[in-house]
Amino acid sequence: MPKTAAAVLAVDDNATIRKAISMRLGSKGYNVVTAPDGEEALRLIEKQSFDLVLLDLQMPGMPGEQVLEQLRLRYSETQLPIIMLAASDDKNDINRTLDLGANDYVTKPGELPILLARIKTQLSLKRTAEKLREAEFSASHINRSAKDLEITLDQFARDRVHEELLGDFDSTDEFRYHVIYDNTPMTCFTLNYEGEVLFANRFGLQFLGYQRDEITRHSIFDLYAPDDRAIAAEHLASVCNSAGRLHRWDIRRQKKNGNIFWVRETARAMGSGSDGMILMTCEDIDDNYSLTQRLSYQATHDELTGLANRKALEERLTQVLDSAHAEKTEHSLAIIDLDQFKIINDTCGHSAGDELLRQIARLLKSVVRKRDTLARLGGDEFALLVEDCAMGQAHSGVEALRQAIESFHFIWGGRTYKVAASIGLVAINEQCEDTNSALSMADTACFAAKDSGRNRIHCYQKDNLTVTRHHGEMRWATRINDALSEDRFELNFQRITQIGESTDHGDHYELLIRMRDELGKVVMPSEFLPAAERYNLSDKVDRWVIENALNWLRDHPDMVEQLHLCGINLSGQSLGNEAILRFIVEQIDEGSIPAQKLCFEVTETAAIADLEQATHFITLLKDRGCMFALDDFGSGFSSFAYLKKLPVDFLKIDGSFVRDICTDSIDLAMVRSINEIGHVMGKKTIAEFVEDRGVLDVLRAVGVDYAQGFEIGRPTPIDQFFSIV
Repeated sequence: MPKTAAAVLAVDDNATIRKAISMRLGSKGYNVVTAPDGEEALRLIEKQSFDLVLLDLQMPGMPGEQVLEQLRLRYSETQLPIIMLAASDDKNDINRTLDLGANDYVTKPGELPILLARIKTQLSLKRTAEKLREAEFSASHINRSAKDLEITLDQFARDRVHEELLGDFDSTDEFRYHVIYDNTPMTCFTLNYEGEVLFANRFGLQFLGYQRDEITRHSIFDLYAPDDRAIAAEHLASVCNSAGRLHRWDIRRQKKNGNIFWVRETARAMGSGSDGMILMTCEDIDDNYSLTQRLSYQATHDELTGLANRKALEERLTQVLDSAHAEKTEHSLAIIDLDQFKIINDTCGHSAGDELLRQIARLLKSVVRKRDTLARLGGDEFALLVEDCAMGQAHSGVEALRQAIESFHFIWGGRTYKVAASIGLVAINEQCEDTNSALSMADTACFAAKDSGRNRIHCYQKDNLTVTRHHGEMRWATRINDALSEDRFELNFQRITQIGESTDHGDHYELLIRMRDELGKVVMPSEFLPAAERYNLSDKVDRWVIENALNWLRDHPDMVEQLHLCGINLSGQSLGNEAILRFIVEQIDEGSIPAQKLCFEVTETAAIADLEQATHFITLLKDRGCMFALDDFGSGFSSFAYLKKLPVDFLKIDGSFVRDICTDSIDLAMVRSINEIGHVMGKKTIAEFVEDRGVLDVLRAVGVDYAQGFEIGRPTPIDQFFSIV
């Protein structure tokens, strides 16, 4: 980038694209002006000077090609570089615009590094040409316009050929042009119509690694990559057949040392027959081309394993589906989910998890057919698209793949780990609607394989009971996302009352979430939370609850003053989510809500699932003053030992033990035991599902500290808080 901001005119009929270009280039220091059509672009160019134009090829009204033609009547390629914005990489469109005088092209929407590299290259060439013109104008005996200079450079090429063949320069002017031509920072050739090199400039000779006598009178085709020589011959034939017209193309050349590199060639024929000459310049675009190739590879491949990524799989799957619909062909799609990955990843660390994925990828590649598409979808999930192979035939190949994974041993830190996979297999035929439905069916079948015991293949059957249940969860996942985006969740509060001896004072409530469906009907959490867990949406739901709960408390400082504790539920996913933890810490550190009045509730099963992570999460927030309750306590424990490590303040006794304590002696014994061990460990107890006076009296006699349930108070929308309380 030059120190003085380059002025760029971006012409596109799409307002979104104009805005994106303006923001992206503006952030890199360019001065960007936009135009919605060709007519406006021409008016702007009349009024002000631009260093470069980005021009949309396809526009209503005056198309980009017409704008390009008009601009080239007034400005040369070095005076006003023009980069075409093409909606596709159609070679005919590209070649046509290059022939009309475009300097370069970029496919929309494109990658920002590619666009910046192309702009930087053109501006660099423009500055070089300007310096050459300035050098000529500085000579007192030369007074020509930039256009005259370009014409004279063409004439110099003729004169230089004569000089090579007939003798020395006969004027100072010719010598000056010789210096300019020889040192122009790109490779320049003068050829005859047979393709023989009559002259090559010194810069080009040095760049290619040749001496002048090694090239002069030799065929230009020897300087191309061997596989591209036939293409080069076609291009030069086209140049000879249309004298005076500029031609451009991208092609590979070869240096003397054998290195292959990409160039953009510009050529024009002058004269005809034995007197005809071809003037050619070659711009090195190898870095740009390599960047384009690298970005293209990264866009379609998984960085960790080198396999195709989800985008590449979906593109190939779309093509296969088109074939299935048009030609009645049948293919198969498998989703492969590693069964023990999370254990290894959590036990040995992410480095081990990454290495396991790399080794599994290599194993899968060694088993599958080369013609099939093997992709990593993300995490420990892979996919295999088996083309021209019905599901029945594909099953045996996929079974071999499953067995290979089962036989695989992963070694890390001196220990050996076994791995297995659950695989869902689905037929891809004319009955499949689209890519999303095909992937959904395969994912459903994979879920069924896991649900049936793991380490097996499940073939998709539409009426399978497991499949039907999974589809129901998938629909709920969509509804959850819609409810989040449309703000259709709401908070209820339920009172928790003190029934034992305690020094606590003030109100204690738990906040509960509800969903409103598309018709405004209340949906209970038991209907949508299982799907939220399954599809990794729980942390999003939790964030909504935390944000809205804290905002409500901020808006009601009088209520906060009377508050003893406000209970907020967290899912197991949130316990392992550092972003959720940072969000809570930021809210607390803001200082508008006393941390000691917040009590986060986590289920016993979620805490046990990753005790180390849960302890880290809880400890960090307790250090800031928050309190914690272990919800549904007693529903999933096998030992009380973990309670010694888990720094919670309350045990919420699972309601399944509480509701029948008046009539069931075992339930009563369980409640008494939980209450006693909680007190021994210095934790207070809360009984859930207290639904009548008799249960409340028994709990009070047992010595439970708090009670929650319909007998104490029903869940009530939070916007009715002050009318109820």
